[in-house]
Amino acid sequence: MLRRIALWLLLAPVLLTGLAAGPARAGLDRTAVAAMVLPPYSVADEPGDDGVWTLLNSGGAPAGYVFETEPLAPLPGFSGAPINMLVVLDLDARILDVRLIRQNEPIFVSGLGEAPFLAFLEQYRGHSIHEQMVVGTPYGDSGGGALVHLDGVTKATASVRIAHESILAATLAVARQKMQGIAASPPAVPDPDHDEALDWDGLLREGLVTRLTVSNAEVDAAFAGTRWAGDDPEAAEDPDGAFLDLWLVDLGPPSIARAALAPRSFAELQDFLAISPDAEPILVIDTGRHGLVSADFVRNTAPDLLAAEQDGLPVALRDADLIVELAPGAPREGTAMILRTDRRLGF
Repeated sequence: MLRRIALWLLLAPVLLTGLAAGPARAGLDRTAVAAMVLPPYSVADEPGDDGVWTLLNSGGAPAGYVFETEPLAPLPGFSGAPINMLVVLDLDARILDVRLIRQNEPIFVSGLGEAPFLAFLEQYRGHSIHEQMVVGTPYGDSGGGALVHLDGVTKATASVRIAHESILAATLAVARQKMQGIAASPPAVPDPDHDEALDWDGLLREGLVTRLTVSNAEVDAAFAGTRWAGDDPEAAEDPDGAFLDLWLVDLGPPSIARAALAPRSFAELQDFLAISPDAEPILVIDTGRHGLVSADFVRNTAPDLLAAEQDGLPVALRDADLIVELAPGAPREGTAMILRTDRRLGF
């Protein structure tokens, strides 16, 4: 039986970025913030220069951070205006609470009302930012995946997704700066005017393709002494065979994308990036047995067999829902797909 394993991908080195604070309204005063923080916690008398309040425990000692999402992650909502929420984060990077401050989403203003949105926000309580949180219903047998699913709101998919991304972006920015000492800065953007003649072999020579291989024997060894030891007959028959043969290519720079993709897929990717300028596309190819997603995978959702992290914090991945045809020289066996992450979330 093929065993599912959670893969934590070490992506090619990138410029580590936080979120630049964009134009935003004045933040809440202490009275308003304190009213939204549940006992036994309280907040410091003044916020820091970055607008982040120190969370205090019942003894007055620092216990975490309290912050608004809009100043840190002013992602426009479906209405065009950001959704502003207050996040309470403890020192173990666990979300204690998320409270709504202001939203102008049509579906929650004159449609469904705010009640389902408030119920959605309650789901974040108790979850760590180190978990892979995604919005949506689990599909198939999701027991082998590492995803934490948050129930969305029917008829409000876009608004809920924007709220989720705002919470993640702001929380990850605070975690990087406060817990890891990585200062916030504008997200890195590939230079669209840079062009370089490359092909697949050139990508390999330049180290622009990352490859990870894991043999059947290595996986078997990882399960030695557990209840799953010897549970894979195929591995026993072919111990040197590839359980995982994973190739990764960051397709953000056009020269790299052109070298990795066939012309039709390259053109489709450029059209996609034109309407999603903050997305960073990542090509993943697996020619081993593990595969990229399960048989029940639903397009345009988070992959259930892959996960990524950067500096110990999760990187949100989602299928870009693009048809992938590879350039000459690229691996022909196995499966390939293009995943997307959002540079505004710190990638």
